[in-house]
Amino acid sequence: MNIFLDNSSIGISVLIPLYNGIEYLEESLNSVIKQTYNKWQLIIGINGHPQNSSIEQRALEIKHKLDPECKYNILIKYYDTNGKSNTLNKMVDDCKYDYIAILDVDDYWVDDKLESQIPFIEQGYDIIGGRCEYFDKRSGSPSIPLGDISNNHNIFSFNPIINSSVIIKKIDAIWDDPKYIEPINGLDDYSMWFKMYFLKKKIYNIDKILCYHRVHEDSAFNFTNNDNLNKLRDLWYNYRSEEHTSELQSHVRISYAVFCLKKK
Repeated sequence: MNIFLDNSSIGISVLIPLYNGIEYLEESLNSVIKQTYNKWQLIIGINGHPQNSSIEQRALEIKHKLDPECKYNILIKYYDTNGKSNTLNKMVDDCKYDYIAILDVDDYWVDDKLESQIPFIEQGYDIIGGRCEYFDKRSGSPSIPLGDISNNHNIFSFNPIINSSVIIKKIDAIWDDPKYIEPINGLDDYSMWFKMYFLKKKIYNIDKILCYHRVHEDSAFNFTNNDNLNKLRDLWYNYRSEEHTSELQSHVRISYAVFCLKKK
């Protein structure tokens, strides 16, 4: 049964970008509707298809099936974009709440996923994730660092954040930000978490299964190649080195200015 927390000041905008995977939408959408925390809006972003495509029409049919009386705040919108990152960045403009949850269309949430994360938002964390379980072509649960991982995880070793488990502040939700490094196709999520680490954001992984991650023939899980991973790590390593060099040069300039003032 859903609980209505209308007195809470925390609202969550849920984003499901949809290019492939329309056959999984009913399951993912239903997992949002079943949330025990009700202060949310859901945006399903159709992209990479012509406007009014069969994909868009099917998404509308699924919404009507699951929410025939339009009780829930669900928006299905066409975006004239290509690529997940570009679409997510456009979808953020339609978010009415200050926090964003990401749900890949082929994944789904446990019923109390959002409710479990609210206390950590209230504690001031910028990013809150949690554990997942694989299903379909793979089983088990990946090992990720738990608790406050803001400073105690080497982001270069592996991606510590499960994408469909995440809540992030809207103000930080910019994917493949060109101010940092060039985008690498298929690694936009990992690159986002690199950026959050270097911006010293507060990150917490809850020791709880928050979502189920589908592994199938067409999933991104099967298309992550080591060359791209190494390239991403190299780009962020170079960025960090340049950033530290810049900080050091700034510190030297300030120290020299203070020294000159003292001599006077």
